[in-house]
Amino acid sequence: MLPSTDRLITQLVMASAFIALSTLAHARIDDQLDSQIDEQQNGQFNGQLAMEHIAQQVSYGPRTADYSGKQKTLNYIQQLLQPEADQLVVQPFQAHGLSGNNLWASFYAADPKQRSQPRIMLAAHWDTRPIAERDKLPANRAQPVTGANDGASGVAVLLEMARLLSSQRAPVTVDLVFLDLEDMGNIDGLPFSIGATEFVHQNRFYRPTAGVLVDMVCDRDLVIPQERFSREGAADLQDQIWQIARSQGAEVFKDRAGAYIEDDHLPFLRAGLKVINLIHWPFPQSWHTSGDTIDRCSADSLQQVGRVISEFIYLQREPL
Repeated sequence: MLPSTDRLITQLVMASAFIALSTLAHARIDDQLDSQIDEQQNGQFNGQLAMEHIAQQVSYGPRTADYSGKQKTLNYIQQLLQPEADQLVVQPFQAHGLSGNNLWASFYAADPKQRSQPRIMLAAHWDTRPIAERDKLPANRAQPVTGANDGASGVAVLLEMARLLSSQRAPVTVDLVFLDLEDMGNIDGLPFSIGATEFVHQNRFYRPTAGVLVDMVCDRDLVIPQERFSREGAADLQDQIWQIARSQGAEVFKDRAGAYIEDDHLPFLRAGLKVINLIHWPFPQSWHTSGDTIDRCSADSLQQVGRVISEFIYLQREPL
């Protein structure tokens, strides 16, 4: 038996060693967890990060011609894409007495031999409606829509996709197209999809292999059926997307027919391009009202949509 003093010293040394080893083990576990979180955020579509893009857009105010929020949002999108995209083009246009800007960011395929074809387009409109004509309160109907869902959600999906595409090159070239002046329809006789129509006219050479339009995809009770114009013009593409959604258990995608919806995919379909529309139907109660606010948005809804699109881009199982 050790003398009492020696025994005490030995116990102290052993205790100190145990504490040091325990601290080291916890540090390694923390590092592993941090690494896993970083890997998840860098390697997968993150709905919470997409929500932050919605919050930023909404903070600028309405994205319509009479408000400074439109230029601020244009700057925000450009500033995020400029250092990441292989090519970024802003295409101003004038139509129906209005001025607008479409943005086109390209992320080239990992293999230089695959940079031309196949090519996937992801599109969303970045403007907001200048009137809330469906609001319950007559006093609100002449006010612009905040557009957290109708406008900001599609942009948020594309911006989060840009983060993924810049950190890990896809096997195909991906074009992110931000379309202006979608939501002027039925105001003073104006049509919907003004910016999309101008984009198709200005870029007749552009023939992506497939395209996906995302519009109003953040509602807490998101429901995306199979939009009918998409079904008629690009059934094979729609089937691919829904097959991925089923395999992921993405419940916001519904295996039923939706409606014929006039939206930014139509100018592309009319030009003979395979483009489908992912859109909430029936439209949520907040549509074209003052209630289209971020508190009705869900990171989970965004993530379900984003991860289906991500798999479509990164893990092609069927030829486009």
